[in-house]
Amino acid sequence: MQRGIIFVTVCLFSILVGSDAQAIDLSSLLTQNGVIKFSANKVNYNDATGVYVAEGNVRIAKGDAVVSANRIMFNSKTYDISAQGNVHWTVGKEVIRADKLEMNLSSQTGVIHNGYISVENGSYTISGKVVRKLSNVHFIIVDGKLTTCKCDLTKPAWDISASYIDATLGEYATIKDAFFKVKDIPILYVPWARVPVKTNRTSGLLVPTYTYSGINGFTISLPYFWAISQDKDATFTFDAMTGRGLGVGGDFRYANTIKDSGEFGARYFKELFLPYKRDRYYLYAHYYQDIVGGVFSKGLLNYYSDRQYLNDFDILLELASVEYVESKFTLQKNFDDADALASLIYLEDMWAPNNDNTLQQLPFGSISYFPVRILPKVPLYAECNTNVENFERSNPALPKGQRYELLPGLYLPFTIGDYVYFNSEAQYRAYLYNAGTYGIYKPGSILSAHLSAQVSTKLSKVFKIKAAALRAVKHIAVPFVSITADHIMKDDEPNIFDEVESSPRDERYITVGIRNSFIGKVKPYENKVSYPVIGRLDLSSGYDFIEAARPLTGPTDRRKPFLPLQLNLVLQPPNFLNTNIEMLVDPATLSLTQTTVIESANDLRGDNVALGYSYLRGVVSGIDAVVNLAVTPHVSLYGSANYSFYNRTLIQGVYGIRFGTSANCWNIDASYIQRPLTPSLSTVSVYLTLTGLGTIGR
Repeated sequence: MQRGIIFVTVCLFSILVGSDAQAIDLSSLLTQNGVIKFSANKVNYNDATGVYVAEGNVRIAKGDAVVSANRIMFNSKTYDISAQGNVHWTVGKEVIRADKLEMNLSSQTGVIHNGYISVENGSYTISGKVVRKLSNVHFIIVDGKLTTCKCDLTKPAWDISASYIDATLGEYATIKDAFFKVKDIPILYVPWARVPVKTNRTSGLLVPTYTYSGINGFTISLPYFWAISQDKDATFTFDAMTGRGLGVGGDFRYANTIKDSGEFGARYFKELFLPYKRDRYYLYAHYYQDIVGGVFSKGLLNYYSDRQYLNDFDILLELASVEYVESKFTLQKNFDDADALASLIYLEDMWAPNNDNTLQQLPFGSISYFPVRILPKVPLYAECNTNVENFERSNPALPKGQRYELLPGLYLPFTIGDYVYFNSEAQYRAYLYNAGTYGIYKPGSILSAHLSAQVSTKLSKVFKIKAAALRAVKHIAVPFVSITADHIMKDDEPNIFDEVESSPRDERYITVGIRNSFIGKVKPYENKVSYPVIGRLDLSSGYDFIEAARPLTGPTDRRKPFLPLQLNLVLQPPNFLNTNIEMLVDPATLSLTQTTVIESANDLRGDNVALGYSYLRGVVSGIDAVVNLAVTPHVSLYGSANYSFYNRTLIQGVYGIRFGTSANCWNIDASYIQRPLTPSLSTVSVYLTLTGLGTIGR
């Protein structure tokens, strides 16, 4: 026995050290391809074959590749490794655990028996009875599983179990005789399928989407994604609706830089199954392009074949109920002291039977000079804005023509001591016209002057309190008084284009108010402090001198010189109920003329509720509600409603349930969108999202 130990020692010494006289280092092997770290409780070496047999806490490392096991056979000539018992392999972001592993340390290819593989920091996990690793991204799995879930490794939230899987990460996996399982419970059997397993953008078919609505019937959309380059891609879609017809669409996107990006797209739909057969289409584009010399261009295009397109093909109420759709092209140049802009603006009135009466700005140009100090010892500033606009309409009976605007101004801001702030401004407004109807144009003008001044101060005090994470509140109060006077010197333009012209009129009023801000000192943890604005309260009202002196027109006429009382209240304490209230109160009758109230609340569990009420006397009155309730960590209920008191009906309601996992491995979302005014557009949708694979449904 003693002779055997001496023999092994001599062999190891001759291999590891060579003929040089130096200390024996059993922690590394010097080979032709570099140094390999090697450690074990027991090592046997065959000089003829170059094979090491190591047992007990064996660990071999080459570069970032490390393998450990109870027993490892290592061929120092071919770099082949055969490991058994608690095998653990790591290389870069790849982790392998197995009962047995046969791998080449250089090529990192081989066979894993009863193994588990985690790739891309757990983005993909592969397990199987036999796993053949053909490259760093190509695997063939026999009797195995594939999942993108980062949950419990022994029983993931979902997986694809198959008798055969050929997976190339970053591209696709071909599966045969497969079951889609949730918590190891079979849900769906698939005899053959090809699914994406992408870590990077790759061209190919995307997961189809499905939905159902009353008028469209069942809808399936088949998208294809084209990864043109790192900064360009495109998507092509084929749509089939059992109740309406067939459609195609395409989207092209690019993002070379922040100042050179855009998106262009088109949709075409052929209605085949409705009583009327129409060709429907939609064109859109938006881009930002830095041209040359500081000149940049922005563009926005929205063009629909008909005004009903949004109602028929867009599910969300915000899109389907828009009044105007804008298309715009702009060229702009920013100078050190001015901005120059030229644009074409085209509006499509989606509520009108046609677009003949819609006012268009074709084109619009402006030059805006920034405020410049004009006196060295006095804080007097001057600025000037000038606009040139051409207004067009298809209806010859409505006014169109040109308008030229000149708006020079002077500003005098200064501070008296440390507490009094003063600001005044004087503006001259000139609107010059060449406008008319039926092609008969005539000149006209509106000339007016604007004067205003405001004086204010600032008071503050800190209140030390202790309520949960709130430690103190700083109250800042800014009382102010302002005087405004507008005087029309000339007005001989009967053709009103927009609200800019209707605003100038003789006005003389004083406004008194106070702005209150509340800043909290929040300390949720010992070493973390923040100072958020937790509240705001603004109050203001005024007195109209012209209205106070206006001659009465009759015995029932009453002067109303006091301006509406404006109240803005915002309360947003940390992790609590948030309140936002805006009100206008008529001082003569003490009645509300306009109200907006938004209440919202959320908690750390994920519950949130929002309730909004809007009122504009005689015009709009409605309520909006949004709720999301986390019933369990895996189940949540959500809904929203938009009710109009003016129309006495529900405009839209959304009701849904979402199932998912805490690690967001997958979720199922089922919802019903109710639209009582257009019941045929009410929609039922169900979709399943698998992290890393995509979404099934809509």
